[in-house]
Amino acid sequence: MIQLEGRNPVTEAIKQGLIINLKVERGHEKEVKIKVILDIARKTGVPVQFVNRKQIEKISSTKNHQGIIGYAQTDAKWGLGKVLRETGKDVCVVILDQVQDPHNLGAIIRTAEGAGVDGIAIPKKASASMSPTVHRVSMGGSLHVPVWETNLYPAIKLMKDEGLKVVAVDSTGTKPYYEEDLTGAIVFCFGGEDRGVSPTMITKCDAVVNIPMMGKIGSLNVSVAAGVVLYERISQQAAKVGN
Repeated sequence: MIQLEGRNPVTEAIKQGLIINLKVERGHEKEVKIKVILDIARKTGVPVQFVNRKQIEKISSTKNHQGIIGYAQTDAKWGLGKVLRETGKDVCVVILDQVQDPHNLGAIIRTAEGAGVDGIAIPKKASASMSPTVHRVSMGGSLHVPVWETNLYPAIKLMKDEGLKVVAVDSTGTKPYYEEDLTGAIVFCFGGEDRGVSPTMITKCDAVVNIPMMGKIGSLNVSVAAGVVLYERISQQAAKVGN
């Protein structure tokens, strides 16, 4: 069960029938967005508990709950092996090598969901975990994209054995990302905020690409970089179908 905090994440989840319980701060029930949520809850039989400010503050992990907390039963339960066996299309997986900022992790999950990514692998240590902040920033994406806390090197070996191409996105790459073939079954590896993809991880990859920078800053924020590359994949796929 996932704790979602804030109007937009709860709205997204309840519209999709994933909310199983709500807690609403008294005095907020007439706000427009919360009223919409409560109307859906009433029609679908979702239990609602009204609590005071002190109670909801105690429950909240983000301290930015906007007067509402929802509990969701996610549909993002597929394991890596099941994704590889049963996706039924060219699989796209993202590996995050020690991304430690929960806001970056949440933003990447949101982008990944929009870009059709089948799953995200993060390490068991030295990484942001799936906290309420991550769920909030993902704006509902975490309800649909499986995120696996796993040992990354065995996961890469499994995916390579299944025929997936592994591409690291890092400033050390000598080839621009748009010159690499990003179609087909693929794994994208993005590094942590300050260090990029680790040298050991890079040795496990089939290709290393960079995002050319036109200004004085050496690299993009990792969540922005993920969006750039994932949507380049979509563009290449569309061009391939068109041809």
